[in-house]
Amino acid sequence: MVDLDKLSRHPSIRKRMTSLSLGQGQAQIAIQSFNDAKERGEWVVMQNCHLCPSFMPTLEKLVNEIEEDPMNEFRVWLTSMPSSLFPVSILQNGVKVTNEPPKGIKNNMYRSYLGIDEDEFESCEKPAAYKKLLFSLCFFNALILERRKYGSLGWNIPYEFSNSDLKISQSQLLMFLNTYEQIPYEALRYMAAEANYGGRVTDPKDRILINTILNDFYDPKVINDGHKFSEGGVYYCPPEGELSTYKDYIQNDLPINDLTEIFALHDNADITSAINETTRLLENVLSLMPRVSGGAGKSQEEELQDRAKEILQKVPDEFDIVDVARKHPIKKDESMNTVLQQELLRFNKLIKQIKMTLNNLIRAIKGEVVMSVDLEQLGNAIFDNRVPSLWSKVSYPSLKPLGSYINDLVKRLEFMEKWIKDFAPPSFWISGFFFTQSFLTGIKQNHARKYVIPIDQIEFDFEVISNPEKIDTSKKAPDGCYIYGLFIEGCRWDSENEVLADSLPKVLFEPMPEIWLVPNKRDEIEKKHTYVCPVYKTIERRGTLSTTGHSTNFVQDMTLPMQEQHDVDFWIKRGVAMITQLNE
Repeated sequence: MVDLDKLSRHPSIRKRMTSLSLGQGQAQIAIQSFNDAKERGEWVVMQNCHLCPSFMPTLEKLVNEIEEDPMNEFRVWLTSMPSSLFPVSILQNGVKVTNEPPKGIKNNMYRSYLGIDEDEFESCEKPAAYKKLLFSLCFFNALILERRKYGSLGWNIPYEFSNSDLKISQSQLLMFLNTYEQIPYEALRYMAAEANYGGRVTDPKDRILINTILNDFYDPKVINDGHKFSEGGVYYCPPEGELSTYKDYIQNDLPINDLTEIFALHDNADITSAINETTRLLENVLSLMPRVSGGAGKSQEEELQDRAKEILQKVPDEFDIVDVARKHPIKKDESMNTVLQQELLRFNKLIKQIKMTLNNLIRAIKGEVVMSVDLEQLGNAIFDNRVPSLWSKVSYPSLKPLGSYINDLVKRLEFMEKWIKDFAPPSFWISGFFFTQSFLTGIKQNHARKYVIPIDQIEFDFEVISNPEKIDTSKKAPDGCYIYGLFIEGCRWDSENEVLADSLPKVLFEPMPEIWLVPNKRDEIEKKHTYVCPVYKTIERRGTLSTTGHSTNFVQDMTLPMQEQHDVDFWIKRGVAMITQLNE
């Protein structure tokens, strides 16, 4: 919109422009604005077409009725996020413009400074503070855009921050500095991190991250000459000067390739970024591979039949819930029996879906039943070694390829079978649960009923068992339970000093030792120098809110001790989290 506004005011154009945002109740206003602009030969801008799908057929009709007239200066500008409901005819007949941020902090910064007006740059009553804080703001904008290339280490959800977020924050910075005698850092941080940029941020952990990052850029220290944005000193805020001096600094002094130190990430993050890019490329290549092999090789149908039969042989039959309920009856003092039965019901649903769809696929290949769209997609997924969407709908979250997924499923079922046979184990494989939150709630319920404490007053304390000789995990824990199977990303666990430590070179994930979940009253848990580490089910940390009120991916936070020289912000910017399963 900023670019369009500048274009409409350009001396060679000078067009009156009407803009409106589409949404509920805007249809009639949009039609009226369209007709008025058409009649007067003006410009009309309809923003966010993806938010008003019911208006799209009407819009298509209006656009198709426009008569070609070279003398008519009427223009329709439409903005939209990618949407399958946007009219194809408008896409085919219109001129498409995409606006994406350039790659790299240097290029992002230069683009931001190209859009800064010279008069506005010199208009602040506190010129030194404004120019330094404006540079910091542009740097912050470039940094949060570039963090996306690191995947979940950068952001749980890759947000599409736009140039308008920067422009609004820039205008507010100028206004606040001109209005207040003292620089209101708290207000500036709130408006940028919570309102302007933060309005797009939906994940709670990402909201904490964006506030943490902005604290480094909207900081009184930035005003001082020679302030460094990174430990190495490569990135710093140049002294007060004209607009051209800042552009020269960006072009000549900023490195072409971004250093991980500016993101406060470990050097291993570059490996993660390269893996993510390669994975996306190979997935696209795989989807383009021919489905039929030539020569004496097996056809796709024969290959699919073999793979389907192989999976059917690996996956065991459904659990006998009635027999399990008889052996593990629901008791008031043992919530784990309830958890077990709920888990088995979920696994049974998945097993039934896998067996039914595979048998139907085999029959469809033989010609005994009709090959439906769902079965065709199932066959393509198996051929590409992907988990079919028909299974994902009733499955636990997993990013593993199909072969690893089946092996993982079999291990989970064996864990449940062992539990049924030998009763609850002393140490639980937390990665093996379908719905991990119910297991954690069951532990709290057992503690609450044992000590007659309201369950809403109970929180977990966490003890990492670095030395197995100190605690015997082969016996049931006196309170709570022992768990294993977690991995940590972004750092490692130093068993010798029992604290979080920086990752070793080229080691992206470290297995965590067993952890003792100790339920206790919230006010009785000792406050320590710890990092609140989130636990997720997959390395793609984003999830959706399920009908139970829990995230489909986030499990819970665990507090882990850290070294005295590190603070919470250090590990937040590192993107440290624990994962129940890897994607391999």
